[in-house]
Amino acid sequence: MRVGYWAAIAAVALTFGASSASARNLYFDEWCADQGYDKARCEARNPGDVAAFEEYWRKVERYEEAYNYRRSEEKRWKDNLNSLDQDLQSGPGFSDEERRNRYQ
Repeated sequence: MRVGYWAAIAAVALTFGASSASARNLYFDEWCADQGYDKARCEARNPGDVAAFEEYWRKVERYEEAYNYRRSEEKRWKDNLNSLDQDLQSGPGFSDEERRNRYQ
């Protein structure tokens, strides 16, 4: 099986801004061909093959959900950190002159 291949594709797609629903862009025919099955087997859509594809699809969806959650948490953390930095710079009695003199 080339599950690692599809996981890598999902990771690359998410890295470059694909939506969280990109698992829905996985198709049985492409997955089947990547497994190395012949065309006749892919067109027959055996219940076992369909079940294996659906299991793989669910794994990709779970991965995407976890990835998107981590990504949103990281963005929230960075935004929070940036807001703290902005608050420090805009406080009363804080000037560039004070900052320059402090470290000399």
